[in-house]
Amino acid sequence: MIFSRELSILNVMEPIVSRLFEDNYVKTGGLHCACEKCQIDIILLALNHMPPHYTSSQTGEAYIKALYMEPQLQSDVLRELTNAVKVIQERPNH
Repeated sequence: MIFSRELSILNVMEPIVSRLFEDNYVKTGGLHCACEKCQIDIILLALNHMPPHYTSSQTGEAYIKALYMEPQLQSDVLRELTNAVKVIQERPNH
């Protein structure tokens, strides 16, 4: 199947994880190494341990983001981020 350039596919978890990471680790100075490589590795590791939520519309993106305003789901994301931070801080890839 060939996709048109007008449609894009988005894993909505990417901006959700990135925002929570920024708010809870980067802005607070909670990282031993805050280099860009470590930050990306943390986000990628966390995303790899979470189910993806794909959409191709802004409506779908808004719906999924609204789901992740629920405290339990945010807690799940933060748990995966915390685990990823521990792994990357112990063994940085730079």
